Amino acid sequence: MGVTIHFEGQLRGHEQYAALLHEAKAFATARDWPVREIDEREKTLNRVIDERNADYIGPVFGIELQPHPNSEPLRLEFDKHLFVQQYCKTQFAGSGAHIEIIRFLREITRLFSSLYVVDEGEYWERSDPSILQGNFDNVDAMLAEILLKDPTARGPIRLETGRIIDVTSDR
Repeated sequence: MGVTIHFEGQLRGHEQYAALLHEAKAFATARDWPVREIDEREKTLNRVIDERNADYIGPVFGIELQPHPNSEPLRLEFDKHLFVQQYCKTQFAGSGAHIEIIRFLREITRLFSSLYVVDEGEYWERSDPSILQGNFDNVDAMLAEILLKDPTARGPIRLETGRIIDVTSDR
């Protein structure tokens, strides 16, 4: 429900992967974002390809940035074919964090043979902060209404993975 940036793409090659790591670290350092490199021998990445579940199991490498304490981590987790498919919820971090993530994705686009972004805040497409803020405000209002109507509802809740559940209920 919360405003989220979804992205998927194919890096051009291993040289571009090295450049991506370098640029991600520099971008994060300039903004005091925590950074963690990802290098796992075997991991399952939940993916949807052509509207079907197509989980990947195998080696995963990349980088994780934490743009804001109240956003989800921005994970660039690549499979052995240099493909990435991820998302980052920014609803509780605000429009400033959202804009910085989009700025970063725009900067690294040239390293990909294809990078497809679906931005629920519409900033990727329109670069209009007022439209983005309107989308944040609309979702905030929906969440507030849910919390008001259901006394058992609570949220947001951060999971151990860093993902955020907007709202949950005991009903």
